[in-house]
Amino acid sequence: MWSAIRAAASEAEAVEGLERLAKAYWRPLYVFARQRGADHEIAADQVQGFFEHLIQHQTLVEVRRGEVRFRSFLLRCFCNWLVNQHRKETRRKRGGGALFVPICGLPIEEEVSIADDCAPDKAYDHRWARALVDLAMQRLDAENAQKDRGEFLQEVRRRAFAANEVAPDWEALAQVYGMSHGAVRKVAADMRRRFGVLLREEVRQVVSNDDEVDDELRYLVSLIAKA
Repeated sequence: MWSAIRAAASEAEAVEGLERLAKAYWRPLYVFARQRGADHEIAADQVQGFFEHLIQHQTLVEVRRGEVRFRSFLLRCFCNWLVNQHRKETRRKRGGGALFVPICGLPIEEEVSIADDCAPDKAYDHRWARALVDLAMQRLDAENAQKDRGEFLQEVRRRAFAANEVAPDWEALAQVYGMSHGAVRKVAADMRRRFGVLLREEVRQVVSNDDEVDDELRYLVSLIAKA
C-alpha cells in the first residue's frame, strides 16, 4: 500500500490508497491514542485529523520506501502530528473543500482491551498485528463465499480458527455433511495454508522488501500469541 500511494498518478488515486491505509491502521492508531490517556471522542478525532493531514500534505509521497518499517514510520508521523496539534492549542477547523478519508464503516467505537500497564507503542503494535490478521481473514471469507458449499466452509473456518485450545470435532462435522473425517480435515488444512498465504501478502505490503517479511511475520505471531 505504501508503493501504491507513492505511485499514484492523481489525487483521487492517492485518496483511494489512503482509504485502504485508514482501514488497516485506524484501530492501531486509535488504541495508541487511548493508551496515552485520550477519551474515545478525542482519540477518534485525532486519528481522523491525522489522516486528513496525510492527504493534504502528501506526507507519504515524500518518504523513500525502505528507510524504516512502515508501521514505525506511521506511528512516528502520528506522534509528531499530535505534538504539533498540542502546540496549536485549538483544533483546526474542518472544511474548505478538502478531500477526506471517509469514516463510514470504520470503528468509531473501540473497546480498548490492552492491559492498562501496556505502553502505548506496544498497544499500537498489538492492534497492528490484529488488523493485518483481520484483513487476511476477511479476504479468506470473501474467497470462501464465492465457492460452493459456503455454509460448510464457514463452519470449517469457524472451527479451524477457534480461539480456544480444544481440538475441533471434525468427525461430527463430517457426519453432518456426509463426508469422510479425512476429507474434512484436508479442507481445514488447506484453509489454514491459504490463510497463511493471505497473511503473508498483507505483511508484504507494509515492508520494504521480501527479506523483511519473515521477521515481521514472526513478530506479528509473537504479538498475537501474547494477546
